Amino acid sequence: MSNFTAFVQLAAAVIVGMYFFTRIRTESADSRAAREESKVEAEKLNALRRIHLSEPMTEMSRPGHITDIIGQEDGIRALRSALWGAHPQHVLIYGPPGVGKTAAARVVMEEVKKSPGTPFGKNAAFVEADAAIMRCDERGFADPLIGSVHDPIYQGAGAMGVSGIPQPKPGAVTRAHGGILFLDEIGELPNEQINKLLKVLEDRRVTLESAYYSRGNKNVPAYIRDVFENGLPADFRLIGATTRRPERIPEAIRSRCVEVYFNPLTRADIVRIVTESAMRCGVAIENGVRELIADYSSNGREAVKLLQSSSNLARMEGRAVVSVADAKWAAEAGRYKKRKEPFLKENEKIVDISIIKPK
Repeated sequence: MSNFTAFVQLAAAVIVGMYFFTRIRTESADSRAAREESKVEAEKLNALRRIHLSEPMTEMSRPGHITDIIGQEDGIRALRSALWGAHPQHVLIYGPPGVGKTAAARVVMEEVKKSPGTPFGKNAAFVEADAAIMRCDERGFADPLIGSVHDPIYQGAGAMGVSGIPQPKPGAVTRAHGGILFLDEIGELPNEQINKLLKVLEDRRVTLESAYYSRGNKNVPAYIRDVFENGLPADFRLIGATTRRPERIPEAIRSRCVEVYFNPLTRADIVRIVTESAMRCGVAIENGVRELIADYSSNGREAVKLLQSSSNLARMEGRAVVSVADAKWAAEAGRYKKRKEPFLKENEKIVDISIIKPK
């Protein structure tokens, strides 16, 4: 009997040993495979990062200083005064597409960071978000604007999820803490997010909740406990930009903001934009090209795109200078509509030069 017991014990020890040996081997093989796969993927990612295309003309001609923004002197002044000094305010910017709302917000922010008594630090954040694509999940576990909680029941919750710990995920309002949140097309935000945003503006913090959070759970890390008890910081200034008319923006937002208006660009403004973009991007153009592009453009973005198409056409055909015919072809091929009002307003003058050469 004792021999049989010894045999059984030996057999059990061998089976258990084989189980753990096989498991260790499998885990080791999986670990090696994971390392190899990680190495391959890292090499692919690095290879992608080494590829760089040329910078688009729209990026090259983007304003880098207040003086580079054309046709919005009053709007720029109003924006600066709203953000200047010790008590910057929330701002709404109204204006057509492509007139410089985003560029103005960027360059003005850089200037007001140097204003006397400003609360903005020299490294204050400028976070850009597009309200037209910022949709939150109705269940509340995905909100890129306000922030959300990744509860442990969801796939991919990781080690904390296995321990039943909910994980706070900061949104754009927290990333903008201490700086500016620039919310483009703010009028496109759903009502639910508008209400959440208004609450954040009032409280200057984001309050998150989860049915899986328990004060008595000692496994909850201190920082997660702090978030659920005290919220995520979100003390920022909002700059909302919109192409909508003021009456289509919720009054609750308007009442909290200084309203700034950017004007449609005149043809003279667009002529200046084409002139400066051509010089900045190294494009030589014949006399008449600026005027023709302005004749088919309603904003600066369209003007620069037409200039780039015209320039590409000239270079494709082996010519160093963009002709009026190039610009006309680009406008007609792109089916741009010609502006109907007269080219020049009274007392406006445009310098007549045969060819604008790049600097």
